[in-house]
Amino acid sequence: MEPLMDDFDDTLYTVFAGPICPTCATAFAPDQYDDIDDRARCSNCGTAYRIPDDYRPLHPEDAAEYNLMDTPQSVALDQFRADAKRLADTAIRETAGASYELYARRFTEACEPYIDDLDPALRHHAIEIANHHGFIADAEEARAGFGPGLCSFSGIDEDYCHCGRHP
Repeated sequence: MEPLMDDFDDTLYTVFAGPICPTCATAFAPDQYDDIDDRARCSNCGTAYRIPDDYRPLHPEDAAEYNLMDTPQSVALDQFRADAKRLADTAIRETAGASYELYARRFTEACEPYIDDLDPALRHHAIEIANHHGFIADAEEARAGFGPGLCSFSGIDEDYCHCGRHP
């Protein structure tokens, strides 16, 4: 008999622990919640009442985003996001004191193999993530020289460059 009583207590607790309609005592169900009014509407008597935040279902947009969190594509993009951050930090350390253009080139060179390894459908999103860190999407621009009067090593004006290769 003990197990039956425990099940009965759990069922009663579940029924009465959640919000109930203040007019007719109907238990709250998540489908009764109205996102626009920010209230629950009783399915029995139609009374609108507030419920605690803990019982509010996810907003439809949040629910859609929450469901996408576990897809293989989102996991791959999250991994790429972490890799891009790591590569950017490494490129910043390597190019300290040089020009931003040199940093962008080094980051782009390091990042390209990671983008190439991704599913083609995700590459556009990966490039958007990498652009945040200074990725150069134009391959010709990434491989072009710095130009006349600029150090080919640091990208800084030769008159101010500290690399020691200029007179």
